[in-house]
Amino acid sequence: MDRSPQFARFGARTAALLDQWQQQNHRPLTAPAWLDTGGSGASLASVFVRDSDPGRTARRMIIKLCSPDGDSSMEPGRLIAARRSLPNGDPSFPRDHLVEQLYDPMPVDGAWLMFQGFAGNDESMVTLSTILRQRRMPGVAAQITRSLLADWNPDEKSDGEMTAASFVSELLDRRLEPAEPLAVWVRDKLGLDLGTAWIRPGRTNAAPLPNPVHLTGSCPLSERTLDYPMRGRAHGDLHPGNIMVPNEPDADIGRYVLIDLSRFDEGALLARDPVHLLLCLVADFLPHMSDDARAELLDLLVGRDTPGLLIPQGLARTVDEVRRAPDGWLRQRTISGQWTGQWLLSMQACALMFTARVRYDARDRWWFFRLAAEAAGAYLGPADAYEPGQVKFVPGPREAEPTAVEAVVVVAAAVKLPQQVAPPEAKTGTKPAPDPVRIPAPAPTPLRESVAPAPEAAGESLPDTAPETAAEELPDTLPALLIDLRNTFTDRLGELRAYEAGSVTARTLGLIREQADRGQADLKALLASRHDTLGEDARDRLDAVLGRLAHVTEAANAPGLSYEQPLFLRDLAHRALVVALDTLLGSTREAALGLQAGQAGQATDPIRPDAARTPSG
Repeated sequence: MDRSPQFARFGARTAALLDQWQQQNHRPLTAPAWLDTGGSGASLASVFVRDSDPGRTARRMIIKLCSPDGDSSMEPGRLIAARRSLPNGDPSFPRDHLVEQLYDPMPVDGAWLMFQGFAGNDESMVTLSTILRQRRMPGVAAQITRSLLADWNPDEKSDGEMTAASFVSELLDRRLEPAEPLAVWVRDKLGLDLGTAWIRPGRTNAAPLPNPVHLTGSCPLSERTLDYPMRGRAHGDLHPGNIMVPNEPDADIGRYVLIDLSRFDEGALLARDPVHLLLCLVADFLPHMSDDARAELLDLLVGRDTPGLLIPQGLARTVDEVRRAPDGWLRQRTISGQWTGQWLLSMQACALMFTARVRYDARDRWWFFRLAAEAAGAYLGPADAYEPGQVKFVPGPREAEPTAVEAVVVVAAAVKLPQQVAPPEAKTGTKPAPDPVRIPAPAPTPLRESVAPAPEAAGESLPDTAPETAAEELPDTLPALLIDLRNTFTDRLGELRAYEAGSVTARTLGLIREQADRGQADLKALLASRHDTLGEDARDRLDAVLGRLAHVTEAANAPGLSYEQPLFLRDLAHRALVVALDTLLGSTREAALGLQAGQAGQATDPIRPDAARTPSG
């Protein structure tokens, strides 16, 4: 029986191998559901497998076609290594907390096809990202941190002393190479040379801090030595999407499973995983915090006294509990005094990782850069404890002060946009009812309907067909459309985050698809009308927005969102859609700022208020 068409998305070669695998092993695969991997290059499907082995009758399984490049190509071997690395010879941690490899992987054209399952085959497990707003979040994050150290690394080790600069450099790996996003952003947006030793970030009267990206030669951190850098087993990419936890609010907080072990390392620096996880949780709150609240959070993270009254209560608890989680593990070690410095240096390195990520806007990336500098300064000690040489003032990127929407409005004059109205089922306060009926996205609205001028007289009736807009009038509509897209999808993102795991309704998904499709149609037409007048940078930014809109449409169509799928699949697809919307908002912000820079000095050409229209019509 030919089953290959159901796996056609893997490609013809892989689909044929899967068909052969099923027949030769008498393991039929049914009900495939495809998962969005967020652009990692891998392909994933969830299936039910019925095994001929009496001891393995039927279960849910993840089939993963790894990307042939990078760390993903190493995942089969590293998963095996992770499960064979037993803390003090005890197999309980790998058995209880690591994804398992159910069958041997198969090579496919330079890549790997993997068959994985969760420990216990528990379909009620969801990603940690699902419970970010739940009251149990601080305790769960702290328990995972404690377990990663005390349960997975009771036998930590060290391979000798190293400088603080080497410690940070090892964690950053290749990120400071000249062509990498971090180095490019620091040079282009901050105007900062990687070789500058001392900076004053944000304020001319600020205390001098070490430049967190200066890690070579006679940099400040090269003069300090760590006697016992703690090493052991580490996930290597620990974020809320790579941790599965029980969905039940009163479940045992010690139950969790780590997935995607493509970066597992048995001799990694141990401070990275918990710090990276903590900053992932911080990043989720950051866009909703004022500058004063961000300043308090920065102080809290580097261990300075702060009232913390402006920090969200749940976030403040999470920071405190995660930071205290290693205490029991440390009390059993005579070298526990080394941990505080390693925590701060890991904070510096991980904050720079976030600075490099283009999905965050300029304001957030600047905050993470400042956090990296403050963590490095906290490691060195009070400013009067060292004698900095020449200090460079770094005001931050121009875009970091006003938000993207504010910046465009300042340049292009006020734009009156219609209020977005959420559909009834998207209102918070009530649990959405399951609605398995999918609503197809309507055809995109033609551009001429979206940019038609309003009637001049109050009594004038609209024509049956909106007149074509002259090409020379179209450039003014681009900033307005970007504002419109950002406002629209900010609302949609807020609605999605209000839903429980995997409970988003079909009507909400249909609305997202409709708005994304219409946004693509409007933006494509505007780009075509003024393609020759745009600079290369502006075209690249706007093309990126088009790509993100298409990704949102794809994510909103994901089969995993169907109520026929298991909860964990709906949760993964739900999270993928949230990430797609979040990334789209970052792209619209970058594109708006690019247009602002290109329109400087043209404030006499205002955007007509009637030029903007919501993508939803």
